Formats: sequence, C-alpha cells, structure tokens
Amino acid sequence: MQKLLIARLRLSDFLTFSSTISFTSIGDVSYPIYKPQPYLHNYALMYGFAGLLYASLASPKGQLNEIDYGQLDEIEEKFYVYPARPKAIGVRRLLCHVKSEGFAEPVQPKPKTVYPWHVVHMAFTPGSEFETVIVVRDERIKLPKTIRVGVKRQGVFSVEYQPAEVKGYVSGLSDPINLGDALLNGLAPNSYVVLLSTRTSRRNVHHSNLIVKGYYYEDKLALIEATKGGRTTFKLPLMK
Repeated sequence: MQKLLIARLRLSDFLTFSSTISFTSIGDVSYPIYKPQPYLHNYALMYGFAGLLYASLASPKGQLNEIDYGQLDEIEEKFYVYPARPKAIGVRRLLCHVKSEGFAEPVQPKPKTVYPWHVVHMAFTPGSEFETVIVVRDERIKLPKTIRVGVKRQGVFSVEYQPAEVKGYVSGLSDPINLGDALLNGLAPNSYVVLLSTRTSRRNVHHSNLIVKGYYYEDKLALIEATKGGRTTFKLPLMK
C-alpha cells in the first residue's frame, strides 16, 4: 500500500536552477542572464531526497541531450516525487563565476572589482518555499529533513512532511507533473501547458524534460489533501 506525503521545502540559501536564458549588454559586452521558472524538476528532487548530488548529472552522456539517470530506477522503487510548485518565493540578481563555486550580490550597476562578471543569475532567495507530493512505496525508508539540489553548493532546503490521503478523483487541470513520467504510466493528459523545459531528458523517456499542467477530460486526477495542519490540496494523476 502506497503512502502519500505532502512535503514543504524552505530554502536556506540561494538557488540558481530551472532557468531560461536571455542576454544583456553591460559595457558593450553581452552576458547571459539565467532566469528561474518557479517550479522544481522532480528528477532533481528525487536525487535530493535520496541524498545524491544532482549536479554530477549536468553533462549529457551518450545520445545528445539525454542522460541515463540510472539511479532513478532504484529510487523509484522506494518513492516517487512530483515536481514542486511555488508557495512563496523571492528572486534576487547574483553574479556568478562560470568556473568556480562562488557568487556575489551586486551593489552597484558596474562593480569596480576584479570579480569576474561571467554569468548573471536571477536566483531564488533564502526563505523561498515550495511544496510537492511524495508517493512512498517502501515504508522502511527514512526521508531526510534537509536536502540539496542544484549546483555551486546551493539549493539547501529544510523539509517538513505532512501525511496526506486521496479524497476522490476529478477531471480538469492538474498541478505540475512530469509529462514523460505521465506518458510512461499511461496517464497522458488530453492537453497540457508547459511550465518548465530543461535541456536534457531521461534516456528512453520521451518528454521527461517537460514539466506541465495537464488537462484531463476524465476523472483521473486524485484529490490529495493533507490530513493535518491545514487543507493543502493537490490534483495529480497517481503514478503506478
């Protein structure tokens, strides 16, 4: 019997993650600006909850724009995490050195320092909150109270868990789902809106780089509600 949990994630530092790219000119030099979308990809979260470093998977292997994500098979036997939706977020501009672990907050339009202005990140700030649903398949596992996702030693979240249950099934628009996972589980939406698109997908799982809100004509969305601590509700297709 699968157990459902609602996880609330509170960011302890900065997070430069889940970004789209645009460009700006500063002193006649063009710099990329990475702007985050307010959703977190579930594969990064699954590695985070498993205590593994997602950043090590940043470079595609094998076919272009595909990653093996081999450890996901083992993780999915124990639990499945849906993409996280925003609850309360803040965003701030940071300057990041492409080849180092450092970042800095600009305090003037053109810093008069030797700090290399290579990349501009619009990052989520400390105190930002996200929430998601976890399907626990192996009740022997102990989920962590702190996880980390992203790169540059960032993305440290404290996590609170609430037990949840299914209150019924409805049609309509879902909360964020991984489109590739939904297709793989026979839960294809009738239509969808893309919320987040990453550069790489899971090998042999087409469209797993797309986080979407799916629209279902039939009653395939479980109404998942916290049993304690307020009425937090998600509408999600239950992955097998």
